[in-house]
Amino acid sequence: MRQQVGFAIQALVLMMLPLLIGWQLFFGFRLILMPSCLLVAIVIFSIGHWLRQSR
Repeated sequence: MRQQVGFAIQALVLMMLPLLIGWQLFFGFRLILMPSCLLVAIVIFSIGHWLRQSR
């Protein structure tokens, strides 16, 4: 079960990052938000990776 949840989390992060970049290009937001969102995405992706590796 943990592997499936970890996979879902990683897939969600990988789908949301290109959408975030598109949102920035089309609608724009403050520049400081992009690195902040990237750091949050890295942390969430790492949690998903940890869940997939734990048994």
